[in-house]
Amino acid sequence: MKLKRTELFLMNKLSRRLEPFRALMYDPQRCGGLATVVCPPYDLIDTQLQQRLYQRSPFNIIRLELGRACDRYREASQTLRQWLEQGILRKTPKPAFYLYTQRFELDGRHLVRNGLIARIRLDYPGDAPILPHEKTFAGPKQDRLRLLEETRVNLSSIFGIFRGRSVELDEVVAKLSAKPPALAVTDDSGIENEIRLVEQADDIAAIQRSLEDRLILIADGHHRFETARAYRKQRRASENDPQALMPYDYTMITLTSSDDPGLVVKSFHRVVRRLVGSTDNDFAQRAEQWFELEHVTEDAQLEKRLAELEPGTIGAVLRARPGLYLMRLKSAVDLNELMADVPRPTRTLGVTILHQLILKRVLGFSDSELATEGTIEYTPDTTVALQAVRKAGAAAAFFLPTVTIGDIEKVSEAGATMPEKSTYFFPKLVTGLVMNPLDE
Repeated sequence: MKLKRTELFLMNKLSRRLEPFRALMYDPQRCGGLATVVCPPYDLIDTQLQQRLYQRSPFNIIRLELGRACDRYREASQTLRQWLEQGILRKTPKPAFYLYTQRFELDGRHLVRNGLIARIRLDYPGDAPILPHEKTFAGPKQDRLRLLEETRVNLSSIFGIFRGRSVELDEVVAKLSAKPPALAVTDDSGIENEIRLVEQADDIAAIQRSLEDRLILIADGHHRFETARAYRKQRRASENDPQALMPYDYTMITLTSSDDPGLVVKSFHRVVRRLVGSTDNDFAQRAEQWFELEHVTEDAQLEKRLAELEPGTIGAVLRARPGLYLMRLKSAVDLNELMADVPRPTRTLGVTILHQLILKRVLGFSDSELATEGTIEYTPDTTVALQAVRKAGAAAAFFLPTVTIGDIEKVSEAGATMPEKSTYFFPKLVTGLVMNPLDE
């Protein structure tokens, strides 16, 4: 008797939390070299960079990830099919996990971060949840969903963190790291990116055992994670056999240990283009109700002081006021009283204090205004935020101390979320190295 497609699928036991998959990857010989076709994550690409990536290569992944046609979703689907027909993109011969190694310099140190790329089950029934830590915007989710509907491919990966280390997993990573990479490319930021295929059955099993029951925190890709769940719900509603486990029940994720020495967390600083409830002149007077203010007027000291922000200190630069305000909560301020409607684990975080006290109470922004895309711009670069005020006419910039992995874990495990763009994990995962087809 001939088995149905879903029966064959289930016989292959696609039921583990993490599964290997046949990835779509560029053929370096056909695409003109990996350096010409990869790009940063879509949310870091402005119009100028988009144009440069288009000009760099007719095969740059930007044409799929963030196209510029009127119907860019349909164009992405058509372009994807063409590249598959031309052999620009090829599927790996057999299912695999993928060891993703990034080597980079930071503050005079040479760091290495390892991650394992897999597909992860979205509704895994075990006691190991996938927890977000940031709120999301509606616009990017709608955008990513439309792209997923057309291409049926995870073009870029979610970035997840699991707690602790595993001796067995470390041994697999060490063994694989000694082998030459299948793909290697240095991106525009000078970061070396390497991909090694994990194809041996015993290595695959070791990875599955090590990560089967680990709690996973989403570090980056919150919009893509929520989009994957929405797409899964949509596809299952349209399938004739909703009980069968299908590829769209999974999404692509890159998993790194919270103890990895190359795991770096930075903060997103905020740029406010205009003020609504306050002015530059009365900012200090209003802020002094809750904050001790230190006013740094020497320009030469600004970036140095910002680079040394301590926990609990927020920096503020205003267009019409010289220098920098360093803002520290007064000891008498009761955050539990002021933020009674805010989840307790987030109340002492700098990003929460910024949103709840400075943006809402000092500057007078409403919740709806803060939730509107474009009200606030985000950058991890201190210099960019300063120049937005000094040269580009922004009303203010606010600088946040770094959030720790421990802070993120506490917030996520309590079922709470931080404001949007609270953390910036560095380096970002490059788009275009590994893709996950959802009909495979």
